[in-house]
Amino acid sequence: MQFDILIIGAGATGLMAMKELAIDGYQVGLLEATGKTGGRIATLTAKGFDMPVEAGAEFIHGRARITLDLLKEAGIGYTQTRGKMMMLQNGVWLGEEPQDEHPDMLAEKLEQLNKDCTISEFLDTYFPAGEYDTLRRSVKQFAEGFELADITKASALIFKEEWKQIDEEQYRINGGYGQLINYLFEQCRLHDGTILFNSPVTKIEHCSGYAIAHTADNQEYKAGKLIVTVSTGVLQPGDIAFIPSIPSHEAAIQQLAFGQVIKFLYQFKHPFWKERSKDVAFFLSDEAIPAWWTQLPEESCLLTGWLGGPDAGKAAPLSKNELHQTAIHSLCNIFHLDKNYLQNDLLHHEIISWQNEPYIKAGYSYNTLRSEELKQTLLTPVNDTIYFAGEAFYTGESQGTVEAALGSGKEVAERIIRKVLQK
Repeated sequence: MQFDILIIGAGATGLMAMKELAIDGYQVGLLEATGKTGGRIATLTAKGFDMPVEAGAEFIHGRARITLDLLKEAGIGYTQTRGKMMMLQNGVWLGEEPQDEHPDMLAEKLEQLNKDCTISEFLDTYFPAGEYDTLRRSVKQFAEGFELADITKASALIFKEEWKQIDEEQYRINGGYGQLINYLFEQCRLHDGTILFNSPVTKIEHCSGYAIAHTADNQEYKAGKLIVTVSTGVLQPGDIAFIPSIPSHEAAIQQLAFGQVIKFLYQFKHPFWKERSKDVAFFLSDEAIPAWWTQLPEESCLLTGWLGGPDAGKAAPLSKNELHQTAIHSLCNIFHLDKNYLQNDLLHHEIISWQNEPYIKAGYSYNTLRSEELKQTLLTPVNDTIYFAGEAFYTGESQGTVEAALGSGKEVAERIIRKVLQK
């Protein structure tokens, strides 16, 4: 089967690129390894939950222009999250006790930071262990939880920008991110895009102006241009072979950084967390599963847990039952509840470990000291034939988010269209 352009991966990036190219009149094919669209976006409507729940991406962070414009185009609504954040450390709710740290000093030192270094180096320079343990722990929790980052590798300058946005507005899509993925999918079909499911690509042969994708079922698909949008977790171990090899791009891929994440979706009979406070949306702690949040302003008995960064990687080999017991233990300690009570109140739960998904193998990317340089290499097409796109390759704002994935898909489509027009 032959196309003008072939796309690998039906996540947000692949679908966005396909939509833009198909609307422009190209004959576009898309190969998806699984039986569904969305990639790391996965809205569940499983029996046992009282509402659609997000196994993957959940929030729109700030004024994400591409995402919000797309929602407007699709006629899909979204709601701003509500509620305050409370922190628990060593069994003490910090919202109820005075804190002994100096958060203004962190903002001041970050503002003075002009030369990049790792987050760990930044902390060691300005906030030495012993004197600033609580502040160091807060920074580490934020970097690992929000960015999924290893602070010994992550860029302090990027952390500086993320920290500035800590209080930015957040939104949820009404009915879940799956609504947006469904819209993109329908637009692709409406404009004659061809999506082939259960077609994992194992090898890409290429030369100038021509590429052939080989799938696990021994099928071949040909195109003048090919866009690779699969996750870094799939690219780094070489699950897709490039023939001939592309040394500069493959070396850059190996040096990209991505974090791991495990998400816990717990449906209870009663919202017991309201006994602590009726308007708290986020609970952060020093427990094994440190972050939990509610669905405010939506009234729901769903509680979502989040384990990100290096600790999620360490927990990945654990069984679902071991992870479940760890989550229950964490909740008991956070809310001072009896284990039997909590287990009896639990109606349904799902645990999603993205690094264990064979065609994902990753949470999302974060920036190191070399990320900008690496991304410039990867954004250079191979013989104007092979293009790479995805949230890990995006250089605009909101990196590591759905906005980045959509933006990357839109940018690669526009780049191809411009090049063709210039010829």
